[in-house]
Amino acid sequence: MADINDVNKLPSSTDKVSAILFTTKFKIQGHIHLLFKDSYRGRLSDHLNSDRMPSFFPVTEASMYDFDGKEILSNETIMVNRAHIEAVIELDDE
Repeated sequence: MADINDVNKLPSSTDKVSAILFTTKFKIQGHIHLLFKDSYRGRLSDHLNSDRMPSFFPVTEASMYDFDGKEILSNETIMVNRAHIEAVIELDDE
């Protein structure tokens, strides 16, 4: 588990990934903050599949859409249950 007392290992603004997450009912777009940047290969998929990740994780600057593309909710943070994620697309930050 990450040591919260080690300031050098705490997430920073550069440790976030823009992504679209798909559940069975919604599409969620926002930023996933990588809590374990030094994890195996540092991949988003490794991060989401890690046993060290809690069941719910925050997606920040988040918007939630139905599958018709209608925005349902926009919020600074949406907590997502990783067991309900069907697919993830990592977006380029440009």
